[in-house]
Amino acid sequence: MISQKELFGMAISGGISAVGYADVLLNKAIRTHGPDKEVGYPDTGYELPCFYGWTTTEVKKLGDLPALLGQVREKICHEPTYENALKAGEATMWSAEIVEAIRYIDNDNPYEDDAPPGTQEHCGFVGDPILRTLGIAFVDDTIPGAIVFIGKAKDSKALAKIVRDLQNKGMLLMATFDIIRQLEDEGINQGTDIMLFPLGEFTQAIHGLSFAIRAALAFGGIQRGDREGIYNYLSKRPKVVIIQLGPIDQIKAAAEFAVLFNGSPTITDQDVEEIPGKYVVQKDYEQIVSTAIELRDMQIKLSEIDIPVAYGPAFEGETVRRPDTYVEAGGPSKNKVFEHVKMRSADEVEDGKITFIGKDVDEMEDGSSTNLGILVEIYGKKMQEDYESVLERRIHQFINFAEGAWHTGQRNLIWIRLSKKGVENGLRFKHFGDILHAKLHEDFGALLNRIQVTIMTDQAEIEKHFPEAMKSYGVRDERVAGLLDEKVDTFYTCTLCQSFAPNHVCIISPERLGLCGAINWLDAKASKEITPTGPNQPIVKGEVIEVEKGQWTGVNDAVKEHTHGKLDVFNLYTMMEEPMTSCGCFECIVGLEPMTNGVVIVNREHSGMTPLGMKFSTLAGTVGGGGQTPGFIGVGRYYLVSKKFISADGGFHRIVWMPKQLKEEMKDRLNARAEEVGTPDFVDKIADETITTDPAELAEYLTKVDHPALKLPPMM
Repeated sequence: MISQKELFGMAISGGISAVGYADVLLNKAIRTHGPDKEVGYPDTGYELPCFYGWTTTEVKKLGDLPALLGQVREKICHEPTYENALKAGEATMWSAEIVEAIRYIDNDNPYEDDAPPGTQEHCGFVGDPILRTLGIAFVDDTIPGAIVFIGKAKDSKALAKIVRDLQNKGMLLMATFDIIRQLEDEGINQGTDIMLFPLGEFTQAIHGLSFAIRAALAFGGIQRGDREGIYNYLSKRPKVVIIQLGPIDQIKAAAEFAVLFNGSPTITDQDVEEIPGKYVVQKDYEQIVSTAIELRDMQIKLSEIDIPVAYGPAFEGETVRRPDTYVEAGGPSKNKVFEHVKMRSADEVEDGKITFIGKDVDEMEDGSSTNLGILVEIYGKKMQEDYESVLERRIHQFINFAEGAWHTGQRNLIWIRLSKKGVENGLRFKHFGDILHAKLHEDFGALLNRIQVTIMTDQAEIEKHFPEAMKSYGVRDERVAGLLDEKVDTFYTCTLCQSFAPNHVCIISPERLGLCGAINWLDAKASKEITPTGPNQPIVKGEVIEVEKGQWTGVNDAVKEHTHGKLDVFNLYTMMEEPMTSCGCFECIVGLEPMTNGVVIVNREHSGMTPLGMKFSTLAGTVGGGGQTPGFIGVGRYYLVSKKFISADGGFHRIVWMPKQLKEEMKDRLNARAEEVGTPDFVDKIADETITTDPAELAEYLTKVDHPALKLPPMM
């Protein structure tokens, strides 16, 4: 057995080795590139995040690093104590960050040639856009925790079983060292799109720790170098556990104490004298998952669904590409498709009844396309017609949780693919019924008493139900179109993100959805009905203080209460004075561009430069964290076409630049809004990165196309 004293000694020796290794590489890099050579990772606004979190010193070039390495070298003491092992952990963290930063000099993908086949594009640093994409899932416990695997499992099949169990429970997973190859050998897909990140070997493990540190900085409002604040935050969230499998060496021990320095424990399958609650032994692979859950008090929301593939949020971002597709419905194929949730009377719904009409996948040829109808009929004593669309939008997420299934779109514009591997493993369209029945009961049990599902590929059957679906869509559109801020006396809070950003609150109105893009006014209303004490609470608007800016007494009172007194005033319709706070989950950032008298919009998927002189990741580091940042706001993308979009500042016509991808994705909505405001050619006048990212060139372009923003009053 390894005693505590021996474990501490191993960590200290590993820390000394790590510092020495970093010192050699750093000196070589400075000789090669010079001390003024810039260092940093792609797609982050936090420079080198481990330094950003734990020191007030800015680190932007190689010459900034020797003094910092010297500081942690001096902290290392040889006496094998817990405190000294933690100091060695800090030294290991900083050393690994230095080594990795050097590898990223002039190369955004330094592991492309060394990573296992199929994982090259995912190995190494995981950028801020991915972190922010996962934000809302972290805060509502859809992702209950993060597991980092280190070492080599004694049995790769048992390892695969652990991973599948964790995926079914919704965990974010990170793999390092030999674990990556073991999972590859067992046929388990890895990548950022399925929440199983193959970080790499040796110092690459630092990227898992960097991910957690950036969560604290992005969502928690922790400031650079706030050592006490970042430790307190990370000891509570995100709930990270290291699973150390196989023999422990000095480097692995040092890495584990680096994570322990950041507040997260380790579970090992080796003979080690435990450090209660911090370094725990669990040799039984069947018990490792439950041990991790208990150790960090994780809240598991997902129940098991009896389908032949893995199921959980890990697969929500999975893309089924054309060569991997066995069958598809909708999309470019032009088949007739629809999905429809319809409220019925009690005697019309038999709970648990799942009907399939037509041919299923096993009767179709590889590469075929099909018609597809999904009809979900529901009854609930508390159900209201307004909630139908809320439940219907969840079909997208629930189907995407199945490994091998890909769903996009809504209503009669859905596009669904099943992968060859998923079909080989037994996935069928009929399983959509099992998924929707289970998940709607799980997530909306307080609202729904009975759920029955009909899945159909038979065209005649689809034609029979299609007119009712189209009628429902039309009725809903009319109802939503009539929902205006002025016509309601109640808005809603959303404090879902407060577990990550304690002083942030979204104010959701009929014409402004939450900045994550996931919750609109009807969603919030339904959420209040389903969970009366939940994150969405009604706000009586009260007396008007500023009509144009959107300020009311009741909203101000709610903002003060829910920000714990940090804010007293909030304006809904301007980004220039006391705007809404941002937690970090925003889909887009809107920023003032003074030279052009307009606003630049950048979505989190865009990794390039903007005319503001900052990329999304850098902007997000400024805007997020729960504070008000005049001149900048985080928004859900559909707010861009709301009539209330920064209406006090000039509104829609202020948009002067946005990424081409975002413009294409929202083309129809943007053009419809342009028609509505009387400038049908307006969207063509919005610049993108193919035109320029330089503010002076942007101003020239806007003059050339006679952009309306140039004629509006100054924003400042």
